[in-house]
Amino acid sequence: MTISYRPTAPPSACFMTYLLMQYTLFAAICGFFPPIAASSVLLRGGITDAQWNELNSTVNGRLFYASPLARPCYSLAQGVAGDFNTATCESVMDNYTNRDYRVNVFAAYMNTEWETCQSTSSQCLLNDADPQDTLAFSPPSVCEQGSIPSYYIDVRSPSDVQSAFSFARITGINLAIKSTGHDYIGRSSAPDSLGIWIHNLQSLAYDADFVPSACPPSSGDPAITFESGVLQERLFEFAEANHVTFPGGSSTSIAAAGGYLQGGGHSAISNVFGLAVDRVLQAKVVTPRGDYLTANRCQNTDLFFALRGGGGSTFGVVMEVTMKALPRITLTTAVATFNGTDERMESILQFMISHSLFYAQRGWGGYMLPRQSIIFTDPILEIEEAADDMAELQAFLDSLADSTSTFSLTVIPSFLSFFNEFLASSVPVGVPSITSSRLIPVDNFATNTERGKLLDAVMEVFRDSSFPIVFAVAPFLYNQTEETSVTDAWRRSLWHITSSASWSFNTTTDTKIRAYQGLTKKMDTLRDITPGSGAYQNEADIHEPNFEASFWGNNYERLVAIKRKYDPDHLLDCWHCVDWKGAKDPKYKCYI
Repeated sequence: MTISYRPTAPPSACFMTYLLMQYTLFAAICGFFPPIAASSVLLRGGITDAQWNELNSTVNGRLFYASPLARPCYSLAQGVAGDFNTATCESVMDNYTNRDYRVNVFAAYMNTEWETCQSTSSQCLLNDADPQDTLAFSPPSVCEQGSIPSYYIDVRSPSDVQSAFSFARITGINLAIKSTGHDYIGRSSAPDSLGIWIHNLQSLAYDADFVPSACPPSSGDPAITFESGVLQERLFEFAEANHVTFPGGSSTSIAAAGGYLQGGGHSAISNVFGLAVDRVLQAKVVTPRGDYLTANRCQNTDLFFALRGGGGSTFGVVMEVTMKALPRITLTTAVATFNGTDERMESILQFMISHSLFYAQRGWGGYMLPRQSIIFTDPILEIEEAADDMAELQAFLDSLADSTSTFSLTVIPSFLSFFNEFLASSVPVGVPSITSSRLIPVDNFATNTERGKLLDAVMEVFRDSSFPIVFAVAPFLYNQTEETSVTDAWRRSLWHITSSASWSFNTTTDTKIRAYQGLTKKMDTLRDITPGSGAYQNEADIHEPNFEASFWGNNYERLVAIKRKYDPDHLLDCWHCVDWKGAKDPKYKCYI
């Protein structure tokens, strides 16, 4: 079997690496290795070398083995590509929890449990608490493939994706779509699969008067068109350079057109300007049938509906998206910091619960880490009005017996500045971390009784959480005018609450199972007091009860029909996605 190899990191990074390191080190960091026998790394199932070679030729030599990120550190390996290399290992150890480094490696995920087969503990990890810990990879530890796809295509055009779908239809191989691996559900990894890597689709353009294709001539909207590998941070910078605003999430590792967008997409200012799906004007997508389609309000409208909230890795591979750009805005921002003991956390939550409806009505949104900080911002208030709104919060913080607490109110000149100052380094990567979530309806804030129940439930969820967050990001003030497929619970809520759990690189399977079970049980406390609500699918519990209703509400059956229309052979499937095959399917053998 002959496969050619090219770097998977950006050319400039690989070029600099080449200048500094010998070939083998360069090859390992950039994600490619000398050819090895297919049988040593790949799935069984009758796929011949000739078939792989034909696929590789069809995609112009951009079919690669997917070697685990930590492979160079392991002297013992089984069923993986790559080589033991101490120099490369040093680089991996130095960058193991670096977002930019991980984003540019296909086999690296932001949460490392999705690099592993959790059910068998097959993995190839470093100690994320101390990546320099050599005991993590010294014998008898063995590097194994885990749930990382065996091969991947470095996609550069729609025809590459069409080739992947054709190959899957002929061979029956599972597919996994991946951009950056910012994925809490594991939808972008799968054992014994073929990866579709869209990270290197990087073009973007601004149009001050965009009219969707096939729509009648009319006055258009200012819009940014971008390919699916473009990171949000780059879009924030591009928008600022063009004197417009492009809101987004709270991490530098999010690709704006991927699961983030297709699952809904929230931001600190979505209270006023809506979810990401509310601003989509057009998408270009390769469907599993092999068609390259444009979807908008004027053509393929059912697919357009599905892509705006129906979830990633389900209806096709999105190649390009056009989203409405907002005018250049300033953000009046309140920041509070404190030392959140359990007792103090309860007081802070009680205050915020009692004031959250007022804050939402006034345009405030943002994030609360109840053990350490509150970051709320408002894109519509002048600072004098904002100061009046926040006077009670400032007085409350002054009343806390906490000499370390601080409060500030400032005007931030742009969304990019807001992101860089408060969010760019907020989410850890290169660690195992699981999450569970719930959307909290307005009704739960309506009376003293309901607020009391909510406080008790939130405290129960947060007490043992490794990373509790209140996202005040529901589109409460936004005037929705077009259909999307996210659950309607988003439109009836004020808060999106997440709770997390984590473990060590060498935690046993039984302990991981207990962590999942404990997180689900804790979140039941909030589920019990929010009947008829739901959860944000991108940050949901792996074992979300009644996920169909929770993620999509009354839209689910309609989405199933659309799924079956555009993917009649069911080539795409992912965990708790629309019309999925179920947990017993071999694709999910690594879930626990």
